[in-house]
Amino acid sequence: MLPVVLKREVTGADADTALLDALGLNSTTGLELVLELEERLGLEISVEDLGRDDFTTVGSLAAYVAGNLLADA
Repeated sequence: MLPVVLKREVTGADADTALLDALGLNSTTGLELVLELEERLGLEISVEDLGRDDFTTVGSLAAYVAGNLLADA
């Protein structure tokens, strides 16, 4: 989903890759990523529940989705 949102190829990203610093995610692309996650997973993500720490790395965002959304699905 990152290449779709960032509109460029993303190579070498892993769980420890920083979304903001390494990939250049900003508030607009962060929202786009949330919308893309909602569409692909068929789930609704509450932006109010999603904390800044959840957007630290690829792994922290994946952990939020797995722990808070997929567990409820």
